Amino acid sequence: MAKVGFIGLGIMGEPMCRNVLLKGHNVTVYNRTRAKMGPLVSTGAKPAGSVPELVQRSEIVITMVSGPEALRDVVTAKTGLLCALSPGTVHVDMSTVSPETSREIAVMVRGTGADFLEAPVLGSLQAAEEGTLTILTGGDADLSRRLEPLLLAMGSRVIHVGDTGMAAHMKLLINQMMGTLLCVFSEAALTGIEAGLSAEKILEVIGYSGVACGALKMKGADMLLERAFTPNFPLKHAFKDMRLAVETGKAMGIPSEVTAAARDMYGRAWDKGFGDRDIAAVIRALTDK
Repeated sequence: MAKVGFIGLGIMGEPMCRNVLLKGHNVTVYNRTRAKMGPLVSTGAKPAGSVPELVQRSEIVITMVSGPEALRDVVTAKTGLLCALSPGTVHVDMSTVSPETSREIAVMVRGTGADFLEAPVLGSLQAAEEGTLTILTGGDADLSRRLEPLLLAMGSRVIHVGDTGMAAHMKLLINQMMGTLLCVFSEAALTGIEAGLSAEKILEVIGYSGVACGALKMKGADMLLERAFTPNFPLKHAFKDMRLAVETGKAMGIPSEVTAAARDMYGRAWDKGFGDRDIAAVIRALTDK
């Protein structure tokens, strides 16, 4: 059993950390909003008063934060990871960030003598709670294999995709495709409803068609019928990911017109106050109903 430090106890981080704890690992937790540590501490985790304190107690430090800016802050702040990491410690970042950010953090972490592995995840809240996430790793393949038993406390499979930055690319690719799909579904379904089709019939026929997929099975009913938008994957994070995807495409010399249009649609839903609701609320960019 490893000594694990876990930083970032949001919608995804809290259940992921809980699964690590339930597998018997010695877990120390830290979160900027201290109240979020309470439920895990009551389950057996040890609270840390600072990032350096957490690092000192840990062999492996996992970060699961909201994006590039939050990750840089955790790593480079005056009392961040860099001031406490040392040879023998491993930093595993499971956040969704740009490939450039992941490589930048890797260089800084390795400069302390510590190891670094990027390990973003595929799956939303339910998969995090059930421990069935797909975990993508980028970096040293031997390090990925060594950490696989720990990672499998949070997921059902670990896929090593290449050097540092490649897992970030793969994660953004998946989120980019899902984000644009939900946008075009919103446009098409609302057009059909205005023409006289029922939402129920649209969902039924899509389920038997070539465009049937997991994303629409998970989100379609909420978008057209329920409209609860209970946050499993907050729209604000989807907006961030679409922005990163556009920036990454530009850096690779690939035009991203469709993704840019989808990014703007998430931005409109954000402006309407749906940033903290589920990604399905992107449909509200097109309607007030």
